[in-house]
Amino acid sequence: MSEISERRVGGHPGADPSDTGTPRCAQCHRPVRRAERGRPRRYCSRSCSARAYRARRAARAAGTTAERRPPRPGRLTRVAIATTAVALADRDGLDGLTMRRLAGELGVATAALYRHYPDRAALLAAMTELVMAEHAEVAAPPPDDPRTALAVEAAREWGLYRDHPWMLPTLARLSPPLGPSLFDTLERSFAALEELRVSPEDRLTAYLALSGLVQGLALLRTTEHGPRRDSRGDAPARAEFEELLAPGARPALHRALAAAASSAAPDLDALLAESVALLLDGITARRGGREAGHSARHAPGRALRGGEPTE
Repeated sequence: MSEISERRVGGHPGADPSDTGTPRCAQCHRPVRRAERGRPRRYCSRSCSARAYRARRAARAAGTTAERRPPRPGRLTRVAIATTAVALADRDGLDGLTMRRLAGELGVATAALYRHYPDRAALLAAMTELVMAEHAEVAAPPPDDPRTALAVEAAREWGLYRDHPWMLPTLARLSPPLGPSLFDTLERSFAALEELRVSPEDRLTAYLALSGLVQGLALLRTTEHGPRRDSRGDAPARAEFEELLAPGARPALHRALAAAASSAAPDLDALLAESVALLLDGITARRGGREAGHSARHAPGRALRGGEPTE
């Protein structure tokens, strides 16, 4: 009886607080026997460990404690994985998108992702399709004028790279991820080129020139993203720039860049619109030249014989 009383008094929460050398149970505050090896024990018995586990589970259910990991989705689907991957790539870029990090964002094991996507390339294709489909949903109806339609497609691609910079290295290659949304974009562009009466052999070249223009300016904006240091504001750098641009050494370059040298950084949105208009002017002029040449070659009574036209 006396032994039981001593045990109760010694293990009560009101025991002598100065006794800090003896480890106490995290649940009932009774003394805990030291472990001979391994990490220290937190609980004096299995029943205390079970009560602590039930208390933590109840607290999590009530929302009174923060989870160490993000909450798991109710059901892990391909769309849920791709949506989370897009957010991760938007935040950390393609270099920060790994299957392990994505699994951590979803709060699942890495192996669970491979049940839906066999590799990272398949995941990237799903992300591309998801983003392009979302941009197509918010797009305005295509204009009737084919030239305006091509300008709209260029602006849509520009917005795609603005909102999701990782899409630029994904699409700017000879073998981009294929999907319905990408082919819908190609169909709209090639239909506009056809309506603009661009020859079949020139349509692919015209499309690649237009898309390459957008991608080149998008690359410029990506590299200039973040805090910029204007070298023209630095006196030595400006002096070197003016020396290289001296009218005596490079008169044509001086005439073209003298005004731009003293102005602020260009507005890339306005530069895109002007560049697209200039390119479409060239496409239209080339089409007109080909049509004029075709008409001249097939005009009645103008066949050549011995170098002279015949009537």
